Amino acid sequence: MDSINVINAGKNFYRSWLYKDINLTLNASPGNSFAILGNNGSGKSTFLLMLTGQTSPTHGKINWTKSGVELPENQWHLHYAISSPGMELPEELNLLEWYDFIQKVKPLKKDVSIEYIADLCKFSRKTLQKPIANFSSGMKQRVKLCGNLLSDVPVSFLDEPLSNLDTDGIELYHSLIEIEKQSKALFVASNDPKEYESISNRFRIEDKQLIQL
Repeated sequence: MDSINVINAGKNFYRSWLYKDINLTLNASPGNSFAILGNNGSGKSTFLLMLTGQTSPTHGKINWTKSGVELPENQWHLHYAISSPGMELPEELNLLEWYDFIQKVKPLKKDVSIEYIADLCKFSRKTLQKPIANFSSGMKQRVKLCGNLLSDVPVSFLDEPLSNLDTDGIELYHSLIEIEKQSKALFVASNDPKEYESISNRFRIEDKQLIQL
């Protein structure tokens, strides 16, 4: 992926602007990472969704380019994975069934097995047969992070990735970031320094603008 381009874009909710007139070119080549920061309610998550095309700007536009050619918006989803605290997992499935499901929807890298994921998450082999509905919120977040960061796509979007995680979960996040940050571009929406401590390109939503720090 070459770049994600934000062109004179703004977002309005209930007659109030979160941000407007933003012009920005983000180099989405592997190895680049970006943190979108801001107070609660500032629009971090919305900005991330806007970059993915899952929500549209109120004015302006966003485009993606690959090899110098603009990608049709209906193809963007083929090039990214996303996770957030509000994202639902198929709770009627167990982990083995989830693995088979995600391989059809958003395939993981070829060398990633369900046993590898279980080891990363510190899950027992018995957990592979356990319905996701019975997982704790922290266990579900670990599964989301693996499904995102180990997916075979060039861009990952992470919204508040440390939500619900204990110390082991936080270590998992940082180890996944270290493993994957050279093979894909990362975008993190956060107000927790632990989530973006290794990310050098930082932007903050402030006074309806996106300010580079």
